Amino acid sequence: MKVVKIVLFVLCVFIAFVLGSQNPQSVQVNYLIASAQLPLAALISVCFVIGLLVGCFVSFRVFSKLKWQNYRLQRRNTKLARDSNNDIGPEPATEKDG
Repeated sequence: MKVVKIVLFVLCVFIAFVLGSQNPQSVQVNYLIASAQLPLAALISVCFVIGLLVGCFVSFRVFSKLKWQNYRLQRRNTKLARDSNNDIGPEPATEKDG
């Protein structure tokens, strides 16, 4: 797993280098109240980082909800298993007529 992470990191750095070297031109970005001249590679990088952060935030929320649901269901399952084990016990001894 560690090797896969290293390979993905190197691949991302390589792609960033290629995009940066192939897009040296400057573009004007208009914000709501201002504007700026940025290199196209920097603008692509900023958009990528913002998308990455939004994706991480959404994934964190989804996974935390799923983990909480899993925790509750495991507790409920344990409680039901414990209750069913208490219900199933040795049958009480009965007196036989005879």
